Amino acid sequence: MRCHSSSYAQPTLVYINNLNNINITKLHFKNAPKVFHSVTGGSSNVVYDTLTLDATPENVRSNSEEHRQIRQPQYVTIKNIKVTNQDDCMMFKPGVDYMTITNITCTGSHGILVGSLGGGAGSTNTVTNVYVTKATMVNSTKAVGIKLYQGGSSHGIVTIRNMTFNGVMVQGREYAAQIQSCYGSALTMDCNSTSINTVNAVYFILNLGATSTEYDPVIADLDFPAAGMYNIYLSNFNIKCPTGKVDVLCSNVDGNMGLLVQHQDKVCGK
Repeated sequence: MRCHSSSYAQPTLVYINNLNNINITKLHFKNAPKVFHSVTGGSSNVVYDTLTLDATPENVRSNSEEHRQIRQPQYVTIKNIKVTNQDDCMMFKPGVDYMTITNITCTGSHGILVGSLGGGAGSTNTVTNVYVTKATMVNSTKAVGIKLYQGGSSHGIVTIRNMTFNGVMVQGREYAAQIQSCYGSALTMDCNSTSINTVNAVYFILNLGATSTEYDPVIADLDFPAAGMYNIYLSNFNIKCPTGKVDVLCSNVDGNMGLLVQHQDKVCGK
């Protein structure tokens, strides 16, 4: 049984700040108050190996138990991980560089995500060199995703570069992939702000499995603002949905943006 009080901030279970050469291995974590693990403050050479993180619905009061937040580290390796939670399985925050994730299973989560980025006025957010291989996403609201705030003077500038999702297995729920370029805004007019964000060399390769009936026949929603530079590739994106038809929704995409969708009934177009 856990105690809850709105008067106190919920702590992160394991917090690594400005540390090097850390190994966390062969442990089972259960019911973190909010975030299981966070790596930040320029930490480098951090390894997570053979971990189980469990925040099942019947054991938690809130659905805000996140697996891992990663901010401003370099050279972090995550492998052989099993996560059950109801929020983000993995979040890549500003400053992430050289992140390798291999053999992870996320159940019931909001997915493996970049973001949200660009939320602060005048801020500059970068996420670079992230490699995700062999991820199994079970009953996730999305398997993988990118969340960007809209452009304009009230928000920052974002650069995402060199990111690969390879061998992602989708088992049920909503989108296989989702890119949100106007995250956090309730007004459509706010999404028309000029954006100079850059999302370059992001690859979705050999992604397999099936979504649920939630958005059938849509398996992915890729929303880009009209301005900025975006270079996204979908190759061998073999995701199915219950009806057998497959659609990918896109906004502000044309052939010059390098978006390649193979083995689909519908190719994104502007």
